Amino acid sequence: MPNITEMNATEFRELLHTLVNEELFKSRERLAALLVKDSPREALDAEFFHFHGDYIDFAYWLEDYEEDPLEGLTPDTPLTKKLKRHREYVLANRKTTLVERNFRRMGLYLNSDPMPEKKITALSLAEYRSLLRDLVTQELFPVREGLVALLKQNPSDQELDIAFRELYVAYELLEVAFEDYHYDPDEGLEFRPEVIERIDQSIAEIEAGTAETVTLEEVAKEFGVKLKCTR
Repeated sequence: MPNITEMNATEFRELLHTLVNEELFKSRERLAALLVKDSPREALDAEFFHFHGDYIDFAYWLEDYEEDPLEGLTPDTPLTKKLKRHREYVLANRKTTLVERNFRRMGLYLNSDPMPEKKITALSLAEYRSLLRDLVTQELFPVREGLVALLKQNPSDQELDIAFRELYVAYELLEVAFEDYHYDPDEGLEFRPEVIERIDQSIAEIEAGTAETVTLEEVAKEFGVKLKCTR
């Protein structure tokens, strides 16, 4: 996938269509419905497993975007003021680096990562429901609805650029909502000792800067795959 900042107008529009149709938004609706029906924990656990996995998939599209989403926006508009407040909240409450967050999504923690003390599976039912209600009412979801409506109106490139920035900041708010919580969807599964040893060695090499890495472009070239955005 090309870097977001290097996409042409067509690629960028395709990315936005991809984002608003990600499974995260469907699993959010299902999870919200379960909360309304006061469903038992087992049902909430099953759907949260999907919600969390779909959040990881959604984050894949945005995890390498490191631009300032407020750069170049007209400073005195209501939207810019709102985004500024939200971004200040994100920066004040974020405890992890981009690399640490990427590893967390793989279920791993770097030694530099301040591992969260709250374990989602250890929350009481009341605490669990409260967290899930907070997650399904995050800013990302109404912002996504606005972007869906905008995409149907043949918007200008500038309108889409601004809409993406709003979506990105809302995504960052969801990231922060997850940050204080540990959740391992593979908890309970056993890894062979040699697998654990290889994982630990890979983490140590990355932290030491001695790991041999292969770019996605190199992998695609080796297998004859053309990278592109998909809708």
